[in-house]
Amino acid sequence: MSTNLIKTANMLFRNKMYSEALKSYTQAINVFPELSNTLELNVKMCKNKILAATPEPILGYTPFVCKEIIVDKDLSRFYTRPKHLPKDITFDHINGLGNDYSHLLNLASSEITKVSIVVLTYNRIDPLRKTLAGILLQTYPLTLIEVIVTDDGGNEDVLSVVREFSKLLDIKYVWHRDVGFTPAAARNNGVGIARNDFIILLDVDMYPSRDLVANYVKHSHIVDRSVLIGPRKYVDMNNILYSEILSHPEFEASLVEVRTNNAVADKSVGAISVDWRLDVFKNTDNLKNEKVPFRVFASGNVAFSKAKFNEVGKFNELFNTWGGEDTELGFRFFNAGLYMIPVLSALAYHQEPIGLNETDRASGKEISNQVFGDLCPYYRHLTQKKADFSVPKVSIYIPTYNAENTICDAIDSVLRQTFRDIEVCICDDGSTDGTLAKLERYYGTNPKVRWVSQSNGGIGAASNAAVRLCRGIYIGQLDSDDYLADDVVEKCVAQMDKDLRIGLVYTSYENEQPDGTITPGYNYPVFTREKLITAMIAHHFRMFRKLYWHRTSGFNERIKNAVDYDMYLKIAEVCNAVHINVIGYRRRLHGNNTSVVNFKDQVKNAAIVVSNALERCGVSYNVKLESDDKPLLIFTKG
Repeated sequence: MSTNLIKTANMLFRNKMYSEALKSYTQAINVFPELSNTLELNVKMCKNKILAATPEPILGYTPFVCKEIIVDKDLSRFYTRPKHLPKDITFDHINGLGNDYSHLLNLASSEITKVSIVVLTYNRIDPLRKTLAGILLQTYPLTLIEVIVTDDGGNEDVLSVVREFSKLLDIKYVWHRDVGFTPAAARNNGVGIARNDFIILLDVDMYPSRDLVANYVKHSHIVDRSVLIGPRKYVDMNNILYSEILSHPEFEASLVEVRTNNAVADKSVGAISVDWRLDVFKNTDNLKNEKVPFRVFASGNVAFSKAKFNEVGKFNELFNTWGGEDTELGFRFFNAGLYMIPVLSALAYHQEPIGLNETDRASGKEISNQVFGDLCPYYRHLTQKKADFSVPKVSIYIPTYNAENTICDAIDSVLRQTFRDIEVCICDDGSTDGTLAKLERYYGTNPKVRWVSQSNGGIGAASNAAVRLCRGIYIGQLDSDDYLADDVVEKCVAQMDKDLRIGLVYTSYENEQPDGTITPGYNYPVFTREKLITAMIAHHFRMFRKLYWHRTSGFNERIKNAVDYDMYLKIAEVCNAVHINVIGYRRRLHGNNTSVVNFKDQVKNAAIVVSNALERCGVSYNVKLESDDKPLLIFTKG
């Protein structure tokens, strides 16, 4: 079968049917991964041929680079409070910056939660019995606990163990055939059949401390906004029978810590091994100050929401060697705005095996690091440099409607960027012209350009759809009739990389008039929330951190104008913002711009979105325009 499939692909390639050949080679790789090294070269040749045959759009604009805006040396006067902003409108410190989850811990809690514990196993019946015994001894009510044993293709009689415990536990068993090291798929299977939203993952050899479930459940009211991470201790339980565990629940206090038999996942302190993450927790105020908090996400002992797990895309089954699949999932949780919260009291004891672990962790991690670096922009240093990563660091989103004459210029201004780790994500909002045809013709085979199409729903709906398509950690906004300076993304990324608490970076813009002349746009040289609440100073080009976008309600789909103003007011409520005094964006003024055609509605909606922003901040004020012809906002007590 493999020979026929490859012969067909080779014939298609010789006949210059490159797209069909690409599909056949890709199918062969999926069916026979052992041939992947050879076949990937054929895939690359197909892609090169396709790209070479794809016509390039004619550039309809003059490329440019960022221009520095000369500002006063002393900018203090720009930080002065706007005169027409009432003095009692003040903005508190922003809660929840980066991974600082302190504000969540003060929320009221309820501990009555049904829990599903998913236990991953592979030919480890003895540790499995002990771990299940540990679940039986939990101080949390067993009537609220469901257990799923998920088997990664083992050949031992795990089902007999499940039946043995079925009289005492609400327990299920799921198995798939042995196709190699596939814990990602096995865990996905287990979580998939769980009845409850509150999921606890335990590896087969992670014996749970008696209060593990109870201590996790204390955070159940915030599990939709966080991931809970428990620590581990390394102990020798080889001479302890599970029946003794059930007879003597207090045995836990007598467990002796030991040194592990692998040098990859532990840290030695004297004669014992300790969880390396404990130092990270200590040095970062329990991850509140950690720059990359998801790096401590280890699936042997964690808890999260099943709904969020499905939302971010589950474990990535590309991982088929030890390591990486859990940290990569942690990255996607974090990029979706969730906080990483250590629960030090949710302790599990790692039952160290006699002799070496059956999994070759060192060589496995070397392979999985390549996959992880490709999928996680924070860890590019782990993988080889290449033109296209599966998950780019930056995504530029473009909502578009009937933009056949300008859409190619907008896209090409992204593809020309000096920053190369980038993609373009487009939502076509029901165009009736040739916009989609242009996309298909010029970018149908370009992996850096992706799009979706939907019925016309307005700028808010199109923006939400486009951002949901974005895979990057930084998201830039580009309108379909405008274009970027060649180096603007590079400048904004440099600012973003400095501090996790920075969630919005923006430049200034200039206008391209219908006759081609360039005129300056508005530029307020500093960012303050007080100024933003009185005027839209966060002008193009704008880039925000995706995790902070997820901590807002997204673009408002109920209003037609001032949608961007509303969005950046929301983002400014959850993160810090930085303004760069350069011109990095050109707006094409052609008479049909939404902000021009609907100017009166735009300024009226500005008053509405500012009122909404004050309400979110707990301030009771009515906001209206000075008059229909004057966009100055007037604040009156509500």
